[in-house]
Amino acid sequence: MRRVALLTTASLLAPASAWAAEGGANSSLLIQPQFGTIFWTAVTFVILLFLLGKFAWKPLLAAVQAREAGIRDAIDGAKRDREEAQRILEEHKAMLALARQERADAVEAGRKDAERLKAEILEEARAQREALMKQTGTQIEAGIRQARAVLKGEAADLAIQAAAKLMAKNLDDATQRRLVEDYLTGLEKLAAGSDVAPS
Repeated sequence: MRRVALLTTASLLAPASAWAAEGGANSSLLIQPQFGTIFWTAVTFVILLFLLGKFAWKPLLAAVQAREAGIRDAIDGAKRDREEAQRILEEHKAMLALARQERADAVEAGRKDAERLKAEILEEARAQREALMKQTGTQIEAGIRQARAVLKGEAADLAIQAAAKLMAKNLDDATQRRLVEDYLTGLEKLAAGSDVAPS
């Protein structure tokens, strides 16, 4: 590059030195076309174009192409990064939907378990109530049987006592009637007592 700069400077200074040798004090020469000046300017321009094409344009074009390739790679990288981010976002959305579904399934399973447990508790309570009612019914029936047995025993005792009184006394009709009424009253009291006892 230093050689190119030196050659370009030399080619530009050559017409100027020629003009100074011809008498640069004459300013009218600048206005009038001079074949030598035109020739050397054209030669300088062609040499400058050749040197720029050979040494400057290629590196400049290579730098521009490298920069363009870098920008294209950056755009492609950004596109890939955006696609990757989109893919990760879709995965996160899918994972979130799966987590929500699993949570809903867990809540539903918990609700079903609670309903099943409630049904089991109610069934167990119903079975216990029925067993308790059976046991209470059995106890009531046993109490009734016992009361009847006691009633029968007491009725038999009263009948024996009444018969003994009848046999022990010589009774008239009024006394017999009164004894029978007393016997019936005793039976009624006994029956009323046995009805109250089981409750």
